[in-house]
Amino acid sequence: MSSRDTIFLINDAGELEQVPHRLFSSEELFQTLIEQHPELLVGEQIDPDNPPRWLLIQREAGIPGQDGGGARWSVDHLLLDQHGRPTFVEVKRSSDTRIRREVVGQMLDYAANAVEYWPKDRIRELAVAQYGGPESLNDRIRRLVLETEDGSESWEPDDYWASVDRHLQQGELRLLFVADQIPTELRRIIEFLNEKMPSIEVLGVEIRQYEGQSIRALVPRVVGQTEYARQTKSAGKPKAKFTKEGFLELCKPETRRFFEELLEIAGHMGLQINWGTTGFSMRVRRADGTLATLGYGVRPRYYENSPDDCFFQVSLHNYKADEAPDALRDELLQSKAFVKNTENSLDLFLERAEDKSARVILGPILEKARSLRGS
Repeated sequence: MSSRDTIFLINDAGELEQVPHRLFSSEELFQTLIEQHPELLVGEQIDPDNPPRWLLIQREAGIPGQDGGGARWSVDHLLLDQHGRPTFVEVKRSSDTRIRREVVGQMLDYAANAVEYWPKDRIRELAVAQYGGPESLNDRIRRLVLETEDGSESWEPDDYWASVDRHLQQGELRLLFVADQIPTELRRIIEFLNEKMPSIEVLGVEIRQYEGQSIRALVPRVVGQTEYARQTKSAGKPKAKFTKEGFLELCKPETRRFFEELLEIAGHMGLQINWGTTGFSMRVRRADGTLATLGYGVRPRYYENSPDDCFFQVSLHNYKADEAPDALRDELLQSKAFVKNTENSLDLFLERAEDKSARVILGPILEKARSLRGS
């Protein structure tokens, strides 16, 4: 498309007004526009059935090139959607020669090294800093999530951040190349990557600016979403929340007995079980009325190196300081059945446990639930 193309508007007097296309005067202004109005990354065009909604985590988010290293690169914008999927945004003007091919290598560097070297709670730390503390952040995320959950009030911060961690562990990212005009060469590369990378969504967003004497219009358009890529990626997405029966059907016999026992115990203790698209969460209501997440039952092969069987993940994220999460972590790690996943989560691998009873293996967790409930 030529930079001389125009759009036509009809003003209040019924007159036709011609509004010409204008390139952005600087990349800084372009990036600031995305920072202030992330809705320009039109989620309805990315996924019409389940449009992503955006939470800006940080502009110029640093990414290390080695374990424990400082920032080697910085992605223009780091966003999360309502499902906790990390989204990297790289903004370039069409006049920048790097938009042809170099920008693709940059983006792949960001993705590969973030998955490999970001600590599991890094995005959460950046988000807390961005929004001035955990309470303000939780309020923003709650509104983001509940707007797409039919008003459900079962949302908990721990669930959301566990989803962010799992997306990152699995390399389930979204990469968005944003430009005022996307050249044909870049579009072909985007389409190729989007079709060949099943766990990563790669798209371009072309945002064209039209400016007249009395109006400024922005017209975003998503490119690179071929029908083949749409069908392939949607085929791998879970379409519905698990039921108890559906989850247990995926478990091997010994693991099934473990989860059947655990769910029965949870029912007797009055623990809260919430089913989701990856399994279930198990929570206890404290004496003060707040909820603490004890852990998750997770479907097989949820992320790289996870077992080909259902497993349980212990969560320590939202324990209060006086609830001694460190002591609980240390106690659980005395058993070879538990493996540290992140600083605040442990994976239980049932095949490593000598006694397969849920009551025995998760005894410290169940005792913690009783103490938090005040019984």
